[in-house]
Amino acid sequence: MQRIDAYVRLAIIFVIVITILYLPILFYLKKKGKNVIRQLSYLGLICSLFLIIFATILYMPIEFPPKRYVLNLIPFNFNENIYGPYQFINEKIPNIMLFIPLGFFLPIVFKSKRKLYKITIIAFFVTFGVEFIQYFIGRAADIDDVITNLLGGVIGYGIFKIADRFLKKQNWWLKFIGKDKNS
Repeated sequence: MQRIDAYVRLAIIFVIVITILYLPILFYLKKKGKNVIRQLSYLGLICSLFLIIFATILYMPIEFPPKRYVLNLIPFNFNENIYGPYQFINEKIPNIMLFIPLGFFLPIVFKSKRKLYKITIIAFFVTFGVEFIQYFIGRAADIDDVITNLLGGVIGYGIFKIADRFLKKQNWWLKFIGKDKNS
């Protein structure tokens, strides 16, 4: 559970830092007549992308060239002596959680990405890119990570669809997702 705690702390720090850095842009765009609520959706997507990059690539030291290359292409191939249920939860649940915001904010920010297959493709390419980079910087590239990250993106999209269904008549939600006339 240490990894989950680390991701939560990291997310809070990133949201605060990026929000502070985004404030001048927010005020500038507000002067130009851009909707502040809509801008929050952009901020959410930016935060989720920075969190993914930091947690997967920048969080640990980078070795270039790496001393070893690790590639696992067999899904959920666990050795019982090394990989028990606790370690599975500790390793895979954070991967799912990491991509939920991406799956939630992508269809909000980009109206053209409001289909499950589009979110799935984007989440796949983002996670594939991360695993590709990890392979060449001394970390393991793991098909399990691709699967769990993709699952997180799909869950995030599901949360978006549920929220859209229940909040579709709320004015603030329409501004947030860009369906009002002033977005």
